[in-house]
Amino acid sequence: MRLFNNLTQALLHSPLKSPLKAWALVPVFAIIAVSVGLSTGLFRPGWLDSPITPLLPFILFVFPSLLEEAFFRGVLIPRNILDSGQAKAAWRVVISTLVFVAWHPFNALTFNPTAVPLFLDPWFLVIVAAMGLTCGYAYVLSRSIWVPVIIHWAAVTVWVLFLGGRNLVLEL
Repeated sequence: MRLFNNLTQALLHSPLKSPLKAWALVPVFAIIAVSVGLSTGLFRPGWLDSPITPLLPFILFVFPSLLEEAFFRGVLIPRNILDSGQAKAAWRVVISTLVFVAWHPFNALTFNPTAVPLFLDPWFLVIVAAMGLTCGYAYVLSRSIWVPVIIHWAAVTVWVLFLGGRNLVLEL
């Protein structure tokens, strides 16, 4: 019941009421992701040409963004964790990030074998870790699940539509 209440409150909390510092790591994440993505070939600038391209932002909003953030931040990090101190909050963000990173190889190996080369790529996992830390930090400071959902959604949508990202939705 406590987890349900935590997530419900996080869903009801408007991202517009979030402090600006909740978004502070977004530029750092963007620099890391773009640097790693371009230098390793994970990012290949270009437009995704698919009949479902117009639908993808909506699909990517639900999965992976909303569903993954609801679990990895909304369930694994108590909404009011800062009340327990910064060290405890930082520890929970690290734990949720480690589980988030581990989820990707597990997902590929268990449910989506076409994603194995990507989801086991160490450079991809560096980007995933940077996103996890960014989203965890944003959630702790904002107390709204919508802030990390927006960050996650924007990153995945830009990657898939404009940077040659693996469009796992099209592969299903």
